[in-house]
This record gives sequence, C-alpha cells and structure tokens, in this order.
Amino acid sequence: MEKFHTNTVVIGAGAVGLAIAKNISYQNKEIIILEKEGKIGQITSSRNSGVIHAGIYYKSNTLKSKFCVEGNQLIYAYAKKFGIPHINTKKIIVAINDAQMEKIFKIKDQAKSNGVENLEILNQNQIKILEPLIKNVGGLLVPSTGIIDQHSLMQSYLGEFENNGGMISYNSIVTKILIENNKFAIEVHDNKNNKTIIICDYLINAAGIFASDIANNIDGLQKKYVPVTYLAKGNYFSLNKKLPINHLIYPVPENISLGIHLTLEIDNSIKFGPDAEWVDDPYDYSVNEGLKTKFYNSIKQYLPDIKEDMLFPSYAGLRPMTSKEDKSKRDFTISTSDDHKIKNLINLYGIESPGLTSSLAIAKYVEKRI
Repeated sequence: MEKFHTNTVVIGAGAVGLAIAKNISYQNKEIIILEKEGKIGQITSSRNSGVIHAGIYYKSNTLKSKFCVEGNQLIYAYAKKFGIPHINTKKIIVAINDAQMEKIFKIKDQAKSNGVENLEILNQNQIKILEPLIKNVGGLLVPSTGIIDQHSLMQSYLGEFENNGGMISYNSIVTKILIENNKFAIEVHDNKNNKTIIICDYLINAAGIFASDIANNIDGLQKKYVPVTYLAKGNYFSLNKKLPINHLIYPVPENISLGIHLTLEIDNSIKFGPDAEWVDDPYDYSVNEGLKTKFYNSIKQYLPDIKEDMLFPSYAGLRPMTSKEDKSKRDFTISTSDDHKIKNLINLYGIESPGLTSSLAIAKYVEKRI
C-alpha cells in the first residue's frame, strides 16, 4: 500500500472542482485532484445545456444569484482570453398567455434586483421580428445569456492546473477519510482495487452528485452537517433538422426546473430540455423515448410548427439537489469550518445549475477560504 503527502486534495474533476484546483494551483504547487471516472467532467458538467446563465431567477443575496451574475462576466472574459468556443446568443423568455406575461414582469424585477443588466420587455411583434417561428404574446430579452463548449472550458481549466504543476489521478475512488493530527488521511482505491493513502493539509469535496457520500465517509464529521443529495434527472431531445432560430428560447419556469427550453449548440443545431424527474440511480443516463410526446406537447406551445417525428432522444444528466422544494428555495451549499468546525475542510453540496456558469466565481470564493 502506497502512502504519500501533499498539501491540498480536491475530490471531483467536474467544472467546479477543476476551476477551484486551477485557482489554488497558482499559489500552491502541491495539489492533487482525485476523480473516480477515467476522464474529466463525465457526470453533471458534461450532461447539461452548456448555457452561460445570466442569474435572473434566483432569490437575491443567495449564493446562486451572486455567483451566477459574477460568473457570467468571468466566464465570457475567460472564454475570450483562452479561445473557448462560445456564442452570446441572448435569451428570450416567452409568454404564451397574459397570465404568463405577468410572471415575466416579476422575473424582470427579480433579475434587476440580482444585478442583471440590460433586460428588455418585448411585445409580440418585437419577438416576431427576432424569431418569426416563435409563438408568443410577449417576453423578456436577456442579453447576457449565451452558450459555451463546456468540454473545451474544462480542458482549459485542466491545462492551467497541470501547467502550474498540479496532478490529477483518474479512476480514484475515495472510500474513507480519517482526520489525524489536523491532517486528512484519504483512502483511495483504483479500478484494480489497489489501495493508496494520501495525507493532506487541506481537503475540498467537490464531488457533485456524490458529495454527500464523500462527506459521510469523513470520520469525525457530524452527520447533521451533511445534507441529503437528491438526484434530478434531466432528459434532452434533439431536432433532426436545423431551423432559423438564433436565440435561446425559454418558457416561463416551472416549479422544479426552468421548463423544457430550446437551446442552441455551437454548430447552431437545436436541442430541447431538460425536463426533471426524481431518480435514485446515479448511473442511469438512458433517455426514455416514451418522453417524446411530453416534450412535443411542451415545445409546440412556443414552436407550433414542430412535428413530433422531428424529435429524437439525445442524452440525460443528473443534477444534485439538497431540497425537493420548489427551485426558488434551493441554493448552493458551501460548508466550511465556520459550519462544521473541522479546520481546512470545505464541502460543496447541491452544485446544480448554474454551476457551470458560476464555476470561476465559486473557485474565487473557495480559494479565499483556503
């Protein structure tokens, strides 16, 4: 059994774990990322819409609202600096009746209080000029929304991290963490069941959907500080033809999710999703083709020319959520020694949407607490 020391360990090589490790690596060369998959970003980070969110829906003064608005600016600047493929598509939230239009005005007020700028209420004719195929009675234009190639983004984070001397270990499953003499002893198994013990001074748990499992394996961390992580599965369907649509099109939000929205890919192809269903299996990424009719009935509300046979199953992702209440009550949880009283330990829970957009802002926040 191997045993070695390092200064800092980050568990999880999704967008947030990579961004945190990248930031820390500029001051600290002895840092290791432990990733249980064989590649970076194989779970939530690569199975989402790839949207650069504006920060419009979240309650004011929550971590989501603050990190999303800050992260939006940071990620555009980062993408330009490092040549990450991205498009500032803008977004239109469309109302299909007058009751929904009233909600649009409330969404705008919430977004303004969060610091989102340049929002514009559009009438039916204005939207028709921008997007002739979209049925509506009006809507909200959100200029700071866009899309990004999340794979290229994460590869860039990893490149910076490795250029700074950081190391990443794939196929590394964390089974137990002991606290000894104010240090963490992490038991790690590889896919051949070889065991290694890593001793570190600082531990950051950014394991996404598995963050609560990791935290529950930390000896000495009281269970009352570890929230339950619920899994919300989001399915996506793609369109078998290109349409002349240039903006992201979102319906008025639902309780669990933002509704089945239209998102563009970097190549201008179109996908729809995600929906939301509570699941227990963290390894089931199959897309049930039987959902096609549900997707069609939702999409045709704002895209009436679509035909059901134009849709085909694309992919699914899992979002970690620490509450099953409606989305306005859910927030990121970043648990530090101020909460659990264990020095040099940071646990990140419920990092769902807008985690990708917020990744650089979350990294700055965590870096200050290391």
